[in-house]
Amino acid sequence: MAISGIAQVSRILTVVLLLLTVNYGEAIWLTIPASGGTKCVSEEIQSHVVVLADYYIVDEHNPENTPAVSSKVTSPYGNNLHHQENVTHGQFAFTTQEAGNYLACFWVDSSLKLANPLTLGVDWKMGIAAKDWDSVAKKEKIEGVELQLRRLEGLVQAIRENLKYIKDREAEMRETSETTNSRVAWFSIMSLGVCVVVAGSQIVYLKRYFHKKKLI
Repeated sequence: MAISGIAQVSRILTVVLLLLTVNYGEAIWLTIPASGGTKCVSEEIQSHVVVLADYYIVDEHNPENTPAVSSKVTSPYGNNLHHQENVTHGQFAFTTQEAGNYLACFWVDSSLKLANPLTLGVDWKMGIAAKDWDSVAKKEKIEGVELQLRRLEGLVQAIRENLKYIKDREAEMRETSETTNSRVAWFSIMSLGVCVVVAGSQIVYLKRYFHKKKLI
């Protein structure tokens, strides 16, 4: 009975783990047209998150002679995190230093005359999904349910940090919205005041004009 209960808990943890992991790793397919050009993918990531990605080019019509691709990854502040030229397969890894949109761009040399579009695959992993759990298991000599619990603990921590990041962003956006509304209100009051002053000065001027012309 105890063994059956442990097996059931293990299955539940595995299912939960798989469901949660989906949000931290994804495969992206981009199509680069035959005429060339740059294709980019962006991801909003909070700070202190490990990012690992593999990318590879596929030419379905000519697999024996696949053209090379170049890539560049930049941070929200424009810092260059990765730059590689003319490869059919590459990888980049970094730990985010600031929160925001991270941009990864890929392109093929414009001098190449391509007959067909190219397919670019990007296997993008973040946070807990980018961690090498096999190495952790060997180093700490853990396996089975204990390893699953360790992964689940890491996922819970990552989700907690992500929720905190979303909450902070919401508070920041709310503060910005309130500040903007306050400024708009003051601007409206000032505009109304200027209109009243101008209208009053126009009335005074007209009265003086009519009085001078002896029209009133």
